[in-house]
Formats: sequence, structure tokens, C-alpha cells
Amino acid sequence: MPIICVTPFKQSCTMKNKDVCYPYPVLGIGDDVGPKPSVKPQITEEKDDFVIHIDLEMLNEDILKLIKDQYATFACEIDCPTTFYRRIETSTEPSFDIRIKRKDVAKRVYFDCTVTVNKSIKGYTNSQFHEDYQGFTFDLEPGDLLAFVGKLHYDADISYDKLQTAGSFMTIIEGHDEKNTVYYLRNAKIEIHLPPALYNDYRVNFNGPGKHVNIFHSSLVLNALVYALMSYTEEEYGNTLWARTLKYRIELEPSLRQYADVLDNKDATRILELAQALLANPYKRLLETMHEIIGQPTDQQGY
Repeated sequence: MPIICVTPFKQSCTMKNKDVCYPYPVLGIGDDVGPKPSVKPQITEEKDDFVIHIDLEMLNEDILKLIKDQYATFACEIDCPTTFYRRIETSTEPSFDIRIKRKDVAKRVYFDCTVTVNKSIKGYTNSQFHEDYQGFTFDLEPGDLLAFVGKLHYDADISYDKLQTAGSFMTIIEGHDEKNTVYYLRNAKIEIHLPPALYNDYRVNFNGPGKHVNIFHSSLVLNALVYALMSYTEEEYGNTLWARTLKYRIELEPSLRQYADVLDNKDATRILELAQALLANPYKRLLETMHEIIGQPTDQQGY
């Protein structure tokens, strides 16, 4: 998309449409205007709805006055590309309470929070303009952007209450190769394709709760996870459920944030560390399980 602005001033580019620029300063984009705004979301799930509460931190008094005088309004644009669900919520207060039917969205839902002009403003200026804009005024029309407060997204198909379980991003199914176990990454979850005979053994004897889970985590699951992390590219797998689930965990869990760049850098040692962290130290749990199975104290050397 070409840049659609012509201006003698600095170009202000939105976060949502990185190639769209404005010929006037917009709060929240670069250092055009201060102080920087932010969003604080809280999202909960009910049986039929997603319930989203968003608090906006807006400290620019000039823009707040324009909202109070009804020249502008807080706006939240909701967009689900998968289902083409789109809507805009507006508010005169720096917060939103939004309900979305679960059946209306799928995969990733985006929320863009802005302050938008709803009545013509002649000679707009702001005491918090960057020095490059001091002394200049701008005529704004309804629909123009005064502030980009922030954006967030929510993955409607992630089982957030099961994030810590391998089943949230991996599954074991029957394969077609009679001898070899194969990993497949293009579906929603990482798939472990077991040879038919092995799969039948697994299904009959091990597909359920029990101590064997820790053994599978340190073998089948860990191997498949390392393979998936090494194979990952944003272009090929970025939209899969398994990749979005893992990236969300890396963003969410303090102990995993140190691995934020691992998927891009492809350092083999770091990927192995990340895989073990995602599975909560599977080798340690394997040995603890083996001690339990054979009735051996954990401080006794058995290998």
C-alpha cells in the first residue's frame, strides 16, 4: 500500500496501518504529542459471550477537553478477519465494556482504541505538540484521528484455562507410515502421526490419565515440540492455533519471556531450553515418575 500523505512535517504513521500517514500530529504515534497513552484490558469468557473491559489511560488535557466539549470521542474498532466481524464502539469516558457472541468470532480478534474527531475542529493545536509542530494549527474533519491510544488482540480459539497442558497445542493421531512417526504442523495443533500399530497400542493402553503422561512428555511430545519450534516461520505457521498458543504463553508467563526472540533466531540450544520450559521440565518429571513406578527412592542412583 502506498503512503497516502504529503506533508512538510514529520510523517505520523498508524500502528494498525503502518503505511498510512497523517499530515498532522497524532498522539500515540511516535513523539508527535505527549504524554503517551495506554490501554489496560481485562477479558473473561462466559458460556455464550466474550466480555471485554478496556481502561484507557489518557493524560493529554487538550484532547480530553475536546472530548468533553463533544468535538471528539473515544472509539474502539473491533475486527475479526476470519469471520469478517467488524464493529465500532464509542464512549465519552476512557473505558469500554464490550460483549461479543462467541459464535461471531474465530481465531484472532483485534481491538484498536483511538480518539476520533466527530465534529469539525478549526485551528487544532495542542500544548503537548512536539517542538516541530509548535506554532502550527490544523483543520480537522469528522473521522480524523486525534489519538491512537493502543491496540490489543484476543485469540478466541485458545483454551486459556488449559494453557499449561500439552493438549492445548499438540495431539497424537493415527498416521499412514507403517514404520515411522511423523510430525505435521499445518493443522490447528502439532500432530504426532504414529504408525497404525503403535497408535492402536497408545489408544488402547495409554490414552488417558496416569503416570505414563510424564514419560510421553519427555519423548514423543518433547521431540515433536522441538521439531515444530525449529521449523516455525511466521509466514508458514504464524496463524496456526499451536503457534499462537505458544507465543501467547511466551508473552504471558514471566519465566518464558526470556525466550521472546527464540522463534526468530533459531538458536538450537535456546529452542531446546524453551521446549523443556514449555513442558515444565519433562526430564525431571520422567525420572520422578520412573522412581514411583519401580518404588525406588528419588535419592537412589538407578542409572
